[in-house]
Amino acid sequence: MEQLVKRSRKVAFMNVSTTAIANFLRMTKFTEISKSKNPTEYSRTYVDEDGEVTDVTGYSEEISYNFDLHVGNLVHQKIVDITDNEKTGADALVQILQVDFTKPVGDGYEARLRTYSVVPDAEGDSTDAYTYSGAFRKNSNMTIGVATMNADNTVATFTANAEVAEYPVTFIVKDSVDETPIENAKITIEGTSYLTDATGIVTVFLDAKAYSGITVEKDGYTTQSDVSVTVADKALLKEVELVAA
Repeated sequence: MEQLVKRSRKVAFMNVSTTAIANFLRMTKFTEISKSKNPTEYSRTYVDEDGEVTDVTGYSEEISYNFDLHVGNLVHQKIVDITDNEKTGADALVQILQVDFTKPVGDGYEARLRTYSVVPDAEGDSTDAYTYSGAFRKNSNMTIGVATMNADNTVATFTANAEVAEYPVTFIVKDSVDETPIENAKITIEGTSYLTDATGIVTVFLDAKAYSGITVEKDGYTTQSDVSVTVADKALLKEVELVAA
């Protein structure tokens, strides 16, 4: 029998702990927590087929947020600290646990844990309450597991089952002479191709291992066919310069 899933049945918790022991508190008083998967697409037309075909080659998940600031809310306090003090890098990372109350597992519920970068946007744009808005953008692989709750579902404890071992690798392709970005440069990794955007950038998600023989090509430039990267346990930036043919 079909049943409507209420928005309140899929809930986010944030780790507000300052120690190695996690403390996942429910993200309350938010007026928006909306997720966008932002898939990376590779489209092409084959000579023996009619029309274009598209494959999804990766995801750049993003969660938009907006909340009314409440004094004493530790989740709000963590985001405000990052925003007001303009923190960057590792200091701007948060762990968010997304719990699906429609999928019970034993004494808990199916849950997914991921680290995000806090990307602030606006604050104070309401006359009724002081608000903060921005986005949490994917910074790590996803860990799937089970979350158990306290009596009033405000605190979660997470037990990991499996880790999706993929990490973001950002390629920046530039002209070797004037360093202008090269749009639509094709990067091929183990048979899968990706195209750079207007800024010469494309971000892909790769398993943790060493990659060699990566090709980077663009009409009017000499192809590089020996690019290599080693993906370990964090995001990676790789710059590639192409020489005009």
